[in-house]
This record gives sequence, structure tokens and C-alpha cells, in this order.
Amino acid sequence: MGAKEAFLKTGSYRPAVVAFTMKAASEAKVDAVTFDGADRGTETSPVPMMMECGTPTVYLEAQVLSCCELLRKRGKYVPDIVMAGGFVNETQLFKAVAISNFAGKPYVKAIAQARAPLTAVFKAKYFTNLASEGKLPPSFKELYGEKPETMFITYHDLEQMFGEKVKEIPVGAIGLYTYWDRIRVGLQQLIAGVRKWRLDLIDRRDLASLTERAYKVTGIPLLEDVEKELIERILLD
Repeated sequence: MGAKEAFLKTGSYRPAVVAFTMKAASEAKVDAVTFDGADRGTETSPVPMMMECGTPTVYLEAQVLSCCELLRKRGKYVPDIVMAGGFVNETQLFKAVAISNFAGKPYVKAIAQARAPLTAVFKAKYFTNLASEGKLPPSFKELYGEKPETMFITYHDLEQMFGEKVKEIPVGAIGLYTYWDRIRVGLQQLIAGVRKWRLDLIDRRDLASLTERAYKVTGIPLLEDVEKELIERILLD
């Protein structure tokens, strides 16, 4: 029908459905597929479905990546992958991208968020309204003050960009910008920590499993096994 790009959004279904979805997306040359892990839902999903059904995100991503690797090794088209399902902080984003990089290019090209940034918007409006009514908790006032200029760490950055027009920016938007700025800085610190400098360069070697369950699900080596061969090479070569 003339569409230049096609995207597919799906949920946390059973492994056979994940495989069929990836097969269909590969054959149809879909540009990107979003997989949304539990406990999460879409739009008007019933509460039990949202909270108690489906596949947890890390398990779901492991299934999706298994499909990606099978398609790649057989020379099939692999769509870009977008992961969703409870992503809140930069460490979760880092791990979701790094774990998908098997051969020099991560399968996961983006992370989809909903509740976390929405919470930032709502909380920004909530506390600003409390401040206007003189109802801020004393502990909050002591830490963050009572005005947007002190409540939001990015306020002065926005002021430099927009001047007096910063006062026209909805406080919810400032809260969202502040939240994503925190994600940006956190990712920069993590990427610098592994000496990669770009998000698309991080890979599975930058991760370690802390439990045998994590190793079983993801295939990421346990902490005591990471770079074991490299240690011997450094010392004995």
C-alpha cells in the first residue's frame, strides 16, 4: 500500500509463537519487530494478563536472540529487534543491547519504554502542584527546594537552550527530559567503563552472569568463568 517501512509490535508469547513471528517477519522483510516482555500489557490488557501471564523480559529476549542467530546462520533476513517490558534504568538498557551482540552488530537496535517515562512526567507534575499549594513534604523541600529551577537538575541546561521560553515548557516535559538525561549520562558512563564509546560496540563479552539461572537462560558466562582463558594467555604467553 505504499508504506516505506513496516514495524511489528508483539508481546510475550510462548516460544513457538516467537519463532513463527520471527519467521514471518523475516520472510516479509519487516524492518523492525518489538517484543514486549511480561509483566507488562498493551493498552486495555486485563490486569491478570498484565501481571501474571507471559514471559519475563530476559527469558523472552533469550528466545528472540536464539531465533535471530538461527536465521543469520542460515543466511536469512533478520529484522531489527526492539525490546520492551519493564525497562527503567541505564543498566537494563545496556544489558539488553550488549547481550544481543554475538557477531559485531547488536540485534537489539532500540529499547521501548512506557511506564518509566510516563511516571517521570506524572511525578514532575504532581510535586510541582504540591509546591504551588504549599503541601510539599518537608524532606522533599530540604533536598530539592520548592521551584522547578531547583527541583529539576536539567532546568538550567534548558534555560541556556531556550532562554525565557523555558518558562513555557510544560513541567511534565521537563521531568521527561530530566529522566532521559539521567539515562543518557548513565549509559555514557557504562559505555566508557567498558572502553567501547558507542552503544553499538558493546557486546556479550561486557557482561557476566551472577547466578547459574542467569547463565542457563542467557548463555552469558558466570563471573568466575569470564575471561578465564585470557588470564592464562596474559600470564603464560
